[in-house]
Amino acid sequence: MTNVSTLPFEEKRNRVILAAYQIHTTKTPHIHIDELEEVSGVGRDVWDIIRHIGVNGKGWLKKSGSVVRITADGIEKAEELLRMQMVDKQRFVLRRIYDVGGPTHMDLVPIATLQKELAMGFGELNAILLEFERKKGWVEGPDEAVQLTPAGVREVEHSGGDPHVGVKYETNFYAPFQGGFNQGPGGTQDINIQNSTPALDEAIHKLLTAVEQSSQLSAVQKMMLAGDLRTLQQLGQMEQNPEVIEAATSKIEFVNSVISSTADMVSIGMVVIPIIRSFFGI
Repeated sequence: MTNVSTLPFEEKRNRVILAAYQIHTTKTPHIHIDELEEVSGVGRDVWDIIRHIGVNGKGWLKKSGSVVRITADGIEKAEELLRMQMVDKQRFVLRRIYDVGGPTHMDLVPIATLQKELAMGFGELNAILLEFERKKGWVEGPDEAVQLTPAGVREVEHSGGDPHVGVKYETNFYAPFQGGFNQGPGGTQDINIQNSTPALDEAIHKLLTAVEQSSQLSAVQKMMLAGDLRTLQQLGQMEQNPEVIEAATSKIEFVNSVISSTADMVSIGMVVIPIIRSFFGI
């Protein structure tokens, strides 16, 4: 479980805004601060967050006594945050259909399979698939399965990412590596990750890319995260016995604790970590 006290202020603030939006849209615009504290999960920090937003003139939340209201600007901010999360989820869903869709990437994929491998509820997944089908023309199929259209295949292959997920990834890290890594400041390390399963491969590839691009992780943190992600890849190739699951759980918890406290990786972690957990049945 994420240690909330280690989260960056921006992430705590976003949690408060999203919690206020949730309460506003499902229950009441008059939000008691105790309920906001509980739903957001940031504890007593909720007071400082609301105070900070007021002092810095964001205008997203307004407090009167023990009651908080989310403003029109706050609603706009919350919906922006939700859209950012949804874009990441949509990319994973589309890529997974592509991976499982056979040689042409257009075979039917059971929706139940997507639910299991992506660790998504039916309602959330179905909403994404309806968006793909009705507004974007990327998928089609009967109620219980889905397949990519030619437009969907093109979207995956020409969206700027490598479509050949599950084959091999090469990621360069620049850091003073030790042991099996290149030694010395500024050394370049090639991390080659061989295929185990497409879903796990893509999740780890996404995290490796985010780690490499993070401006907030130190060189040591990048080295440790890369090593643990590599270990998870190898564990995914082994028989899933209790020893493997225990080892995977330890690695996942460490990776999650670091990226959850790193502002430029929080969003990708929220999408990817559940996929890795689901693979190991955690």
